[in-house]
Parts: sequence; structure tokens; C-alpha cells
Amino acid sequence: MIDKKTKEAIANSLKTGNTLNMRLGKNIRFKIERRLPFLLVYRYKEGDKNPVSGLVVTESSYLIADSSTDNNSEVAILVKDLAKGIADDYGSVMIMEVWIGKPDSKTFVIKAAKDKAPNTVKALQEGLEKFSINHAGLDVVVEETTIRHADGISDFLTLKQCQEAGIYLLGLEIPPFFQGEHSGEFYYLVFKEFKRAFSGILRKSIFEFLRVQTSFDIENYQKLGSTAIDNAVWEVDKKLSEIEAKYQFLMLISPTNTLQAKEEFISSQHKINPKFLYRNLPVDPDRLKEELFSINLRDIEDPTLAFLYTEKREELEKQITMLKERGSKNFMYSSIRLYSSPGVNLFETAKYLLKTLPHDSYEDVKWIDCYDLAKICTNEIDKYREIYPKLDAKVEVKHDIVGMLVSRGQLYIGESFKVPEHRVQALVHHEVSTHVLTFYNGKMQPFDQMSSGFADYDELQEGLAVLAEYLVGGLTNNRLRILAARVIAGRTLIEGQTFEETYRTLTVEYGMTPEQAFQITARTYQGGGCTKDIIYLRGLIKLVDYLQNGGELEPLYVGKIGFKHIPLIQELKIRGIIKPSPLFPSYLKTAEAKDRLEKLKSGMDLPELVN
Repeated sequence: MIDKKTKEAIANSLKTGNTLNMRLGKNIRFKIERRLPFLLVYRYKEGDKNPVSGLVVTESSYLIADSSTDNNSEVAILVKDLAKGIADDYGSVMIMEVWIGKPDSKTFVIKAAKDKAPNTVKALQEGLEKFSINHAGLDVVVEETTIRHADGISDFLTLKQCQEAGIYLLGLEIPPFFQGEHSGEFYYLVFKEFKRAFSGILRKSIFEFLRVQTSFDIENYQKLGSTAIDNAVWEVDKKLSEIEAKYQFLMLISPTNTLQAKEEFISSQHKINPKFLYRNLPVDPDRLKEELFSINLRDIEDPTLAFLYTEKREELEKQITMLKERGSKNFMYSSIRLYSSPGVNLFETAKYLLKTLPHDSYEDVKWIDCYDLAKICTNEIDKYREIYPKLDAKVEVKHDIVGMLVSRGQLYIGESFKVPEHRVQALVHHEVSTHVLTFYNGKMQPFDQMSSGFADYDELQEGLAVLAEYLVGGLTNNRLRILAARVIAGRTLIEGQTFEETYRTLTVEYGMTPEQAFQITARTYQGGGCTKDIIYLRGLIKLVDYLQNGGELEPLYVGKIGFKHIPLIQELKIRGIIKPSPLFPSYLKTAEAKDRLEKLKSGMDLPELVN
């Protein structure tokens, strides 16, 4: 029995457009967001173990009820009345009922009316056919029929009720291809893949219905996705962030004695491989892994967010494994799992750059030391703080690091570091206007992972950072040569060459200076061998390709995301989950940077990026 108070709450929700999410009795879940003229219905049979409810709860409007809920039930009559109210405003409402087919079925069956809403049916059919291509034996058929529900149960709504309320009724039978036909064994990864695909397929079909059959104003199918975030997401985000906050990965795999190791390497006439020392681990890797895998990701209903957090957990597992293996050969193999290895095309591009680009001359160059550089970086940070007062980044000069490093939004500069004056702005905008800026843009988003970084964010980050060097006019021959040499070093590492052999390859074959060759080789062999540095050139190449193919630059500064996340973050932005970013690189407002960006988009090769 649905009481008067519940009915009033439902009516008020539909009137105001607020989200309605409630249980009606023990067996019914009902949710409607934003007064959408659409409802997904699933009626389960007692004892059912199929996971269809997992497909349904990811959407913005749904009803889950037991199979006894028929057209005479209070719930069905309530849905009809609600639908009529919405249809009076928008012209029509679409209700789609889904169910599982027989155990031996391999066919998606779309049950639809003849010659009604053909674009809707076509979008659903094409989406399912595209998915089925990659799964042997699956196919899709459309049945023009008056029966739009599973066998063995009554109509949820009769066709007469639908006509009275302005409802377009569609049925979809889903084959249980994610379960063993005889064993009933559940194939979780297959189902997870379908769950992600099904959301997009469903929304495109609904979008076609709303666009053609109603007056409902919607400009993108992704807006049909849920704007609500379930509690499981916050719990997972919090726990992953807590684990990641227990260690600073880049700091812990970077040697503390690089300068001393360099002196010993030189004094041995490049014959003794350096012995690197590292900071003590502040964590127990095994216990950290236990915490990591105790996090329940399966409770995340939204398939996009579930994908992002599953990937992130896998990345953290790889990092923690590397911390445990630090100083051993296994460290290198784990780094390949995390960062990959230089492919043939990347390796050939690196060789081409090193053979093509001449050395820059450092004669009569004015050098800027770490302290003056820190002041310049601080001034740039202060400018961003005026725009976004919550930016609390600081610059710290440290004796135990080499070069520049951003960790958790803070910038560290090595005490021995100095830079040619003409490279200062390039480095400032590499570190501050990319790494620091995206950290704080990410920090104002609802998810902690937007600032700490979703999986594989490094490649896009470093691509953006090197692009900044080009856009401010500070990308030099030597800088591109160094990025290329890092790829060469990564290749020689995985081929089994020693530190000394890689150093000689860089100096003798590719003409790198002893200082450059040592720094590149040291970074490559740290921890036991690390391929991370190949991502700078690889990220730049991917970013240039993205921009030259029409990609937009501004959305990439939303936080620390990877290339593969661009459409996912765009989806979350359309759904209103990701908010507009407060910060945008200051240099992109200049005429010079805008001109350089347009030239790049129109088609430039890597050597042409040198300023």
C-alpha cells in the first residue's frame, strides 16, 4: 500500500524537478531524476540471481519491482499517472522494460510497435549490434509485437494504459552471455564490459526518442546519465586517497645521492656503475596492498566511475609493488607494467630527433640559480592565488633532489639546480602552469583522484607540460634532444645494457654531453630501472596528434587525467558531476601563445616546435 505521504512526496518531486529515490515497500526501488520523460523497468522473479538490476541502477530513472507487479498494481497505476503528467508537458514518455532471456539465448530481442519511434529502435539496434561484433555468437533482432515483457508474467502496463498516458512502451530481452549456459557461472569482467557499453547504448536510444518524439530540451545524450553519486563512490575515493597519501611515489624512487654517485662515476672513468641510495619507506607495502584490496569497488553503481576507480586501484597496486622491489631487477619489469616500454615508432622518432636537431650553444648564457628560480615560480603561483585563493602551493629548495619536482601541489627545486635564462619561463610554466595548476583544479572537484591523478595521468600531464614550453617560446633543440635521449635510454635499459653502456650510447652514438648523459641515465636506472621518462616525448606526440585532429586544449586542465579519460571526464562534465575549472594557464591568454597554438594545430612536425 502506497500511503498518502509517499504520494505527496512523489508529486512534489515531479513538480519541483528534484530527484526522487525511494523504496516502496520491501520489494520496489523507484528513482526519477530531473523529471525525465523516461523510465527503465526491471521486474525480477523470486530467487533470480541474474545481475540485470546492476544495469538498471546505473541510470537516472528506473523502477525495480518483483514479477508480481502487474498493470493492476498500485505501483503500475502510480507510474501511469506520473507518466501522464510528464507526457502532458513534453508530448510523450518512454518506458523500456528489460529482462534476461533463456540460458541458451545469444540474441538481443527488441520488442517494439510497428512503425513507431523508428529512430529510437534503430539507435538501440545499432548500438547492440556494434557491441555484438566483438562477442562471438551474439546477434540482435527486432520483433514488432504487442507483447513487450518477459514470458510468464503479465504486462506491467497494458497498451491501452500506455495510450491513455502518452507512453511509448519498448521491451528488451538481454541474452545471458555473461553467465555459463549450463553451470550458471558468472563472468564478471564480461558483464562489467557490457554494463559500461549498455549505458551509452541506452542513452543514445532515449536521446533519439526525446529529440524526435517529445519537446524535452536536451543537447547531448550524456546528459541523460545520473547526476547523483552513490555513497560507495565517496567511500572508495576516500580510501584510495588515504592509501596514496601514505607515500610519495616519485620521491621514494628518486635517489638521494645523485650528485655523489655522479662524482664516483666520473672518478672511476665511467667504469663503475653508481650505487644509488633512497629514502626509507614510510609504509609496509604488504599491509598497504591488504588495505587496497579490501576496498569494495563492486558497490559503485555508475559504470564510468567504476571504470576510473578500478583502473586507479590497479595503478596503486603497481606503485606499491615497485616500492617493495626498489633496488632490484624486478623493479624494472614492474615499471614496464606501469609506464610501458618504448615502441618501435617512438624509438625511431627519438633517433630521428637526435640525428636531426643540432646542439644549442651555451656560450655567453646567463644562468639562474635555484633561489632566483624559486622566487620567479612563487610570483607565478601568487598570480594564480589571486584568481583562486584556495591555492596554497609553496616552493621549497631541497638539497636531496635533482632538478624540479611537483608533489601534491607543492614545488621542490634541487639546491644544485640552475637553468639558462632563456629557459626560465618554459620551466615555470611546465611546473607551475601545468603540474601545480592541474593539482588545484582537480582539488576543487568532488573526487580526490582528480588532484592526485587517475591512472596513467602522467603521460598527458607531461605532454601538456612540454607543450607549455613550446607555447611560451622556450622549447629548445637541447630540450627536445633530452626528451628523445630518454627514450633511447629506456630502450637500452630493457635490452639489458648496463648503466655504463647506456651512458656511452648517449655520449658516443648520439652526442649528448657527459652532464646530460649522466642525468638521463641516472633517471632511467633509478630504483633498478624505470621507463617513466619515455612518457615525456610519447605524451607530447599524442597531444600534438590530439590537437591536430580537432581536440580542445582547455578541458585537459580540469585535473590530473589521462588521454583515455578525456571522453569520460567530458561525460561527467555534461552530467553536471565535474564542475568548471577555476584556473587556466596564464600564458594561453597571450597573443604569442595563441598564434603558436594555431600554427601547431594547422600541422607542424616535432622539430618545428623548437623556438
